[in-house]
Amino acid sequence: MKALTFSNLKKDLDALGEKLRLAAGQMETDRALALSSLEDELLYVISYIGIPPQFIPFRGWDYEACSYQDNIDMLEYLSRFDASALMSLPGASLSARAVIALGTPQQQAFFFSRFTTPPCWAFFAVTEPEVGSDTQSVASSLTRCDDGYLLTAHKKFIGGAQLASVGLVFARDGDTQRLVMVDPKRYAQHISITPLEQFGLQGSNLTEISISDMPVQPADILGYERKGLNQGLHALGQVFERHRPMVSAMALGTTYGLLSALDGHPLDDEQQRWVTQQWRTYHLLRRQLAEIAEHYQNGASQYYTTSQLKRRCTLFAESVAHRMPHLLNGQAWLENPQLRRRCRDAFAFEYMEGTANIHLMNSFRCHTARGGVCAHVS
Repeated sequence: MKALTFSNLKKDLDALGEKLRLAAGQMETDRALALSSLEDELLYVISYIGIPPQFIPFRGWDYEACSYQDNIDMLEYLSRFDASALMSLPGASLSARAVIALGTPQQQAFFFSRFTTPPCWAFFAVTEPEVGSDTQSVASSLTRCDDGYLLTAHKKFIGGAQLASVGLVFARDGDTQRLVMVDPKRYAQHISITPLEQFGLQGSNLTEISISDMPVQPADILGYERKGLNQGLHALGQVFERHRPMVSAMALGTTYGLLSALDGHPLDDEQQRWVTQQWRTYHLLRRQLAEIAEHYQNGASQYYTTSQLKRRCTLFAESVAHRMPHLLNGQAWLENPQLRRRCRDAFAFEYMEGTANIHLMNSFRCHTARGGVCAHVS
């Protein structure tokens, strides 16, 4: 069995990246063709990171050897080729962390057993049309009935739901927030999943989900017997704490790819100085990402620093993408649809794992965490 580490995979990542690049070009016109282009066992091996090893069918790899830092390094490197295609790969997405944290052995088996036959997707439904991801204001609800509960929900901007075999839905049960396991095929008559038009990151496959009076048993609710902070809100925080650095990694990888695309293009002195400064910024943010990943791995992550980094990486990707058309001559820009698409994708990281305003509020917590001394947040 081979250790699943970044160093062991690095020699294969360039070839995998080219597959991502090819699939990204197909994604906007023929999603089925794009997904078939990504039918690669090693890509699936990487996308299944986070699923409990006993439910992973790729027996030649030691997932226990894969650190959080390894996972971050893989995501950043592959995003240099195309983050959108990377997001279209199968896997448990954000759901895995919540199911592991709150699920009983039976619930974990229900949720993860379907991943033993790849490819398999999952979704994580929190955001609503009227309140966004404000968990205190969600309208989706569980209503008690003679046989358990009925779930009614309206969610928007949910990735991967069209292909998903299972998912989690965040809903209210009176004054308590709950995470409900949902099998969309079993209750297809109660669930409507509609794809949304997207301008960037087509691979995320965003959808709108409507659920009407879907039967729910207590066994379908994660942490049903637990009280207080061991409910949905706590699990939600754990999910975002793990995934925000991953978004930062994809934004940085995308920016690396954009800056690398300038190699060989004639630039004047002022433009060259600007590019040099962007590479310095990239390496600074990359080092901060490595530090945050190490802290998370050691159980010492800090919520506000994760938010600060996500916001900074997102703004960095946007600033570089905004400048790209002005650094290339008109012909070079028009003849490179892949570069134009990746510039467009750079502006879509904003909505992933919390928008800028959410991260500004999270970052403000460092006033308290540092005794009133707040790190600079731009």
